[in-house]
Amino acid sequence: MPLTPLDIHNKEFKRSLRGYNEDEVNDFLDRIIKDYEGLIRQHKELEERCAQLEEQVNHFKMMEDSLSK
Repeated sequence: MPLTPLDIHNKEFKRSLRGYNEDEVNDFLDRIIKDYEGLIRQHKELEERCAQLEEQVNHFKMMEDSLSK
């Protein structure tokens, strides 16, 4: 199953004495979530555009078949 922005947001990391700065990690995860959401949105738009273009191609193929008959 693909990773979702909510999965990234809810990810918990173990704390250690010499671990990473928690605020820096959270800021970076916020940037990742924002970019990931943008990519998901762009992917959906491209899929929709692809479907539209496939419909147009099918329409033109039908026109071509009609003209050739």
